[in-house]
Amino acid sequence: MATVTAPAHSKKEISATALEQIEALGVQIRQDHPLANLTTIKIGGPADYFADVNDTHKLLKLVRWARANDLPYLILGGGSNVLISDRGVRGLVIHNRCKAVQVQDAPCCDYPKDTRPFLFAESGALMAGAARIAINAGLTGLEWAVSVPGSVGGAVVNNAGAHGGEVKDTLWDVLLLDDHGDIQVYRVEDLAYSYRQSSLKRAGTAAAGFGPVLLSANFRLQTGDRAAIRAAAQSFLGHRRSTQPVEPSLGSTFVNPPGDFAGRLIEEAGLKGFRLGGVEVSRTHANFLINPGGVGAATAADVIAMIAHIQTTVARGSGVALEPELQKIGDW
Repeated sequence: MATVTAPAHSKKEISATALEQIEALGVQIRQDHPLANLTTIKIGGPADYFADVNDTHKLLKLVRWARANDLPYLILGGGSNVLISDRGVRGLVIHNRCKAVQVQDAPCCDYPKDTRPFLFAESGALMAGAARIAINAGLTGLEWAVSVPGSVGGAVVNNAGAHGGEVKDTLWDVLLLDDHGDIQVYRVEDLAYSYRQSSLKRAGTAAAGFGPVLLSANFRLQTGDRAAIRAAAQSFLGHRRSTQPVEPSLGSTFVNPPGDFAGRLIEEAGLKGFRLGGVEVSRTHANFLINPGGVGAATAADVIAMIAHIQTTVARGSGVALEPELQKIGDW
């Protein structure tokens, strides 16, 4: 289970002058801001400092300001597949709402010149929404993503996938603010993709609050039959609605082991519908942990205890060690 965590200490005090500097740039900083509602599971404590940004230039300024003030930061997008500690997040949480999406030809001279268009998406855009824009433009390659929760940034970092497709299949490149404060273009082959993993995910985990920041992504797609593309997308949406829970959830909790499915193993272990604290194993799909009561009904501690119980029970029955897919965030 990947863990992204700020240093475990009390709240870092930021001078009034430093706060005035960033607010002069049009960024409002809130303190002790609740985060649970910004996650799909509706769980988590507050952020010491919090800011909404809907402009990439402000996102860059905010990250550089945080680095200059030695303030660890977390970029939060759609809030899926993340579990925020009950104690919250030390440092700054940046809610990334940079959502521009556009179909375009080759962006500049370094891109291949043929008839295959690109879909440009800022990292805060919802992945499903970006997929719909591609579909409505008659472009194929992202139909699978129409049923995927979370942001483009989260999808790129985690190599999200569904229905036989995944991010690395069509991603061309990404724009990053790197560890040194420089803006760099990384090609898909630079990101060391594997199943639900990338070099960005590993770097974000190791950096403990000062990692690279994904700004945008370019997907290289194909033109196709608009009706056929829409039909495929509708099929995927229908499958999701019939097989996944509607209650607040993390998304898929465990990585599918080679040649098998985590949900099948959990169901076989008799855990469908099992409840621990405010968290329940979904009766619709056993690889989903749900929080039926919403904000305040379940805790991150409940989720961690449930994950451990599932791992122990499945390992005892089948010998398979399930690996969590989610990221733990905050002060644990």
